[in-house]
Amino acid sequence: MTEEYKIDAGLDAHKQFILATILNVNGFKPQQRFERTIQDLLALKNWILEHKCEVVACESTNRFGYHIYDFLCDFVTVIVGNPHDMKIQTHKKTDKNDSEIIAKLALKSMISPSRVMLRNHRDFRHIVRLRHFLARKRSDLKNRIHNVFDNELFHLSDVLTDIFGLSGRVIMNGIFQERPPDEVIKSLAGQIRKKKGEDVRLLLKQSLSFHAIVQLKHSLQVLKVMDEQIEYLTVLSIL
Repeated sequence: MTEEYKIDAGLDAHKQFILATILNVNGFKPQQRFERTIQDLLALKNWILEHKCEVVACESTNRFGYHIYDFLCDFVTVIVGNPHDMKIQTHKKTDKNDSEIIAKLALKSMISPSRVMLRNHRDFRHIVRLRHFLARKRSDLKNRIHNVFDNELFHLSDVLTDIFGLSGRVIMNGIFQERPPDEVIKSLAGQIRKKKGEDVRLLLKQSLSFHAIVQLKHSLQVLKVMDEQIEYLTVLSIL
């Protein structure tokens, strides 16, 4: 990067506010604070355009820098830079003068722009990350259900390969509804082998504690919602 600018703006973005400094080659440097609201972001845009800034620079800190990029990129050139690279170049970057330091670096074209993915790509990534987060939490919840059964010495996982499959759900619902073992086995006809059916019958003769049933009912209700949401996000991510 060799191009130098005559006037620019450096933005130090925080969760609640943005500190902005405009700088030109003559040392003119007005500074102003803007809240992170739609009204103040509009005021920031107008302030930058009124001073005819050639470029606006900010850090790629969390999502704040990209939010500013989306808001301003249609009106002025915006550089989103790596904060670590900026600190290496200045050795004195502090919270007090962040925006001024950013403006000085941008004025001399000393900020290497980070790659800014298209908005729809970033939105897609957020969807995928949310799905991944929910999938991990679902696995944690399933492990908790396994632990509840194990603590009750109710070894359903020894009888079924997947206790959360169709057969497992029928069995657990039969337990919650206090249905007779034979009635539960009859509702499983065609789903499990005869030998497995006898193992299930023996297992259903055991009883679970009240607190175990409360935990299982609540966990399965949450699990059902998580399954629905993960399925929805899966479909959404492939559209």
